[in-house]
Order: sequence, then structure tokens, then C-alpha cells
Amino acid sequence: MKSLSVRYTVTSADVDIRKNYRASAFMSMAQEMANRHASCIGFGYDDLIRDNVAWVVSRMKVKYIKAPVWQDGIVFTTWHKGPDGVFSIRDFEVSDAESGETVIQATSSWLLIDTDSRRMLRPDHILGEKSTSTALDKDAVAERCGKLTTPKEGMEQIRLHEVLYSDVDFNGHTNNAKYVEWAFDTLPADLAAGKDIDWFQINFNHETRPGDTVGLFRAMTAPGDFLVEGRCADKTVFQCRICLKEC
Repeated sequence: MKSLSVRYTVTSADVDIRKNYRASAFMSMAQEMANRHASCIGFGYDDLIRDNVAWVVSRMKVKYIKAPVWQDGIVFTTWHKGPDGVFSIRDFEVSDAESGETVIQATSSWLLIDTDSRRMLRPDHILGEKSTSTALDKDAVAERCGKLTTPKEGMEQIRLHEVLYSDVDFNGHTNNAKYVEWAFDTLPADLAAGKDIDWFQINFNHETRPGDTVGLFRAMTAPGDFLVEGRCADKTVFQCRICLKEC
């Protein structure tokens, strides 16, 4: 099974004030689909954790062609694209269940880590021939997620966020969808409520855990184009670029 597709109905918990599918809802579904498909091809969470190995998402780029809305039926599809150095590449596609029209495209870069030492592990060393034999030669987004650059000037601290119970997943650290939620929460309320998402990219740099305090900084690099950075102590926790569509 080189790809996995699941039909899903967008719920009220998935949408924003305009009934559009939230970025954080996409991220939550993407991580669930990634594990389901990885389990189907032999390297999901349960397959790896017995050897103290786990997947962590390092980068994700998501392009909204058209935002699904509340009560829409969508088909969420994912596939593994194979290794790229220390990364493993996974793509996602969301389509309208009725028309088949593609509405969201995404690509992501994942790392395998030793859960005790937090050391990165090469996918070919852990997965062997499965690293390539299970790959599907298909692009939702052809280009890889690159590094994001923080502007040297213009970064303004918007607020501080203490990592709380609802932010943390069963791995004991902040869930990746929460970082996206925090990033979008820094946008001016009137702007976020009035414009659709064009695309966003998030790079995850360091973990945070309950009790950590994360400073959320934001710069507008162009109209509707924002760079958000989370900082904890002297570390950059994440960087997120958010581009909104013109009205």
C-alpha cells in the first residue's frame, strides 16, 4: 500500500470563524495519517518505539488551493516519497470528496530519532530497504521544505505562552499542531478573520515541555506575509511563515 486515503467530514472543531479548515486542524490530521500509513508499510510508531526510535516532523509546507469548509466531505491522502539524506519525505493531498478537486497540497520532512539520546538516525540505517521500496514516485509539492530565515529587523514580541496540559501529546512535549496554532494566533485578528490562507511553512527546531515559556515574535515582511518565531530561553523553538491570499 504505497498511499493511504481516508474520507473525512470537516467538523465544527476543525474550522475558524469563517468556517474554513484551520491550519492546525490540517496538521493534526496529517500527523495521524502519517502514522497510519507508516504502520501499514511497516515503520509506524508501534514498529519503532520498541527499539526506542520515533518519527518527528521537522518541516512542513502546506498550500491551500481552496479552503474546505464546515461539513465538507474531503479525502485525505498521504504517501512516503523516500529518503533525502537524514530526512524522509512525505507528501499529502486533500481533495473534495464529491468533485475530486484537489484543495490542499503539502510536503513534509521527517527525522528518525533515538528517544533516549534525541540523536538523529539515518532512515536507511533503521528502515533498511523499506526506506526506498515503500516510496511512491509522486509529488504533491515537488520542492523540498528549505530553511526559513528570520528577518534581522522588525521582529516584535506579541505575547508569551506557557506550555500547558492541552499543548502536550503522549510523547511528553508540545504537539506540532499546537505550534501552528500559536503562530496563527499572533496574526492581527481582523486580518486573520478576513483573508484566506495561501500557504504556510513551519520548521520545528527544538522541543518544549510543560512549564516552558515560549516568546512568540512576529514580523510582517510584505502585505499578508508574516514570519513568526517561537523562542524559549536562548533557543529558537520554531519558525513559521504564513502567507495570506489577497482579497
